Amino acid sequence: MASLSKAAVIWTVVVAGVLSIIGCESGGSSSQPKPAHEVPQGPATGSTASHADTRDSETAEGPEETVVYEGLVAGKNTILGTNKIKYRVLILREVDEQTAVNGRQRDLERLAVASNGAWYEVSREQFDLIRRGQRVKAASTNEQLDMRPPVRTAQAVDILQEPEGMFHFYYLDDVITGTVRSLDVNARRIELDVSAWVNRDKKGAIDDIGHVIGLSIDEETELRGEQERRLEVSSIKIGDKLNVVPAGGSYQYNRDGGQQPLRADKITRLEQARKEKLRRLIAQGPGGIHTVLMYQAGSDASELWDELAAQVPGALYGGYSAIEYREGDAVDYKLELGLDRLPAYLVFDRDDLLFRTESVKELQRWFNLRASEQR
Repeated sequence: MASLSKAAVIWTVVVAGVLSIIGCESGGSSSQPKPAHEVPQGPATGSTASHADTRDSETAEGPEETVVYEGLVAGKNTILGTNKIKYRVLILREVDEQTAVNGRQRDLERLAVASNGAWYEVSREQFDLIRRGQRVKAASTNEQLDMRPPVRTAQAVDILQEPEGMFHFYYLDDVITGTVRSLDVNARRIELDVSAWVNRDKKGAIDDIGHVIGLSIDEETELRGEQERRLEVSSIKIGDKLNVVPAGGSYQYNRDGGQQPLRADKITRLEQARKEKLRRLIAQGPGGIHTVLMYQAGSDASELWDELAAQVPGALYGGYSAIEYREGDAVDYKLELGLDRLPAYLVFDRDDLLFRTESVKELQRWFNLRASEQR
């Protein structure tokens, strides 16, 4: 089993019935959506591609006509309203599931503008049930906020189908999988975080202990991309996910230290799904919320961190981190999350980014409003 092609990605099909979730406050607007067309009735079946020609439908006439839009959920976020949190989901028609689940927000918003997609304001209850990649049908009035892409208020959202491709990565005993933590190109040395691989067979609660090994690349090491394209050591970046076939075909990890750097027969760089790219950011703890202060590499974030802890104690529940942004890493958080400036305060749930702001006052207000929803 010394072949990296066996380090497997397995896709399973989840078939779900139609779940209808109703109810959301109507909201203001200023402009008309594009002319709508009749949409086939009934729940979606088959693959995403089979719905590429689906169009909107109008079910009434006049200023309060209902527009029905069917597509894939391609984003979720929250913004601050006057006295409440507004929950929004991005729904696109002309997009495949892979793009909807793993695409960058700015790219998806540009696609929405080109294809009559929109953000839909939904209730908190709806928001918690909806996730990226689902096929949904949203009903709204023809009123919308004149933005790019527009914002509409959903009267009802039906979940028609769960994502067909559920990503599962299975670790192998004789192929080491890890993430590049540091590297020295000149010395041809890599420090690899193999925590997930070490804990691959463990069940239940797992100790939050990091497991790191040294990796040595010599002239005999074969270095490839996932499509078997040859790579140079200089193309490896911090944050890359690698599969490693150890020299000799086997490797016994010893956390007590004293190990020599592992020599690799073959290294394969793997593509990463969006959730893998955000693994340091998304919530892991029981609270389901993780707050991140992201700042530019080389800057001093200590005062910002002290201000966060003092003014937003709610952000400390469920987990919090200060993460340095470095240009040139494998995962560019600015691009992935659509960040314009740093430092920024980011709130994540277990799937994706919930809220972002550059103001600690706005972060405090978000947490206060969130808490008031649960009273």
